Amino acid sequence: MSKLIEREGIILDTLRYKTKLSTLEVVELLDVSESTARRLFTELEQQGKVIRNYGGIKLAQDSSMDYSFEQLALEQIEEKRNIAAFAVDQIEDYDIVYIDSGTTLYQFCIALAERLEQGQLQGITVLTNSMVNHQLLYPLCNVILIGGEYRPKRMDFAGYASSRFIKNFSFIKCFLGADAVSLTDGLMTTDTDTASLVELAIERSDKAYVLADASKLGKRSFISFSPLENIDMLITSKSVDREIIQKIEKFISVVREV
Repeated sequence: MSKLIEREGIILDTLRYKTKLSTLEVVELLDVSESTARRLFTELEQQGKVIRNYGGIKLAQDSSMDYSFEQLALEQIEEKRNIAAFAVDQIEDYDIVYIDSGTTLYQFCIALAERLEQGQLQGITVLTNSMVNHQLLYPLCNVILIGGEYRPKRMDFAGYASSRFIKNFSFIKCFLGADAVSLTDGLMTTDTDTASLVELAIERSDKAYVLADASKLGKRSFISFSPLENIDMLITSKSVDREIIQKIEKFISVVREV
């Protein structure tokens, strides 16, 4: 993948959530000059994917890059299922766990629901900010849904109220997603509300697990929420580049490729 295509992809992935980006934000996001950022804006505008405005860009109204939980749930689905199946094995009876939102964590909750239905786990308590996770699990175990500002495209809650709420709890384990796993910036996501919530989940948990398919590794996103060394286990897919894994293993002691 060329550097130009990679940079354009990072911008568009970030715009899925933020809708608008300033020139300064893109400069910091990509570690490029302002002139390079403006050239990227021009290229994306010519492709019809963004609209330039004063000081930055916004997502084109007819852009297919607008975030959709349903659409992303169908991407890399086999990888996500394999990651989820391995991750569920980390849960033990009577665990108190935080489960992040996102499509990989949705597959994780499907796998967890199957274990609960089969009686393979008992006494589990789950806290989550995801409506779809809640709908899957509440008939099968104790589930506490974190409230806050509802984000319909992500089918979850986030924001100030969500962060205040989670501070009242402690977890044995947390299971998180990431939009990027950067060797220099750690775990990254595309919006500050998500970053604040998952950062607190890590702080409040005895162990932290990150579920991320191969496409997320070695990439950068908009904002960091944790250094890699704060994570106990990274669970990813077998298709990941071995060189990237070897570099990540300098920070995270346990990396599983499934």
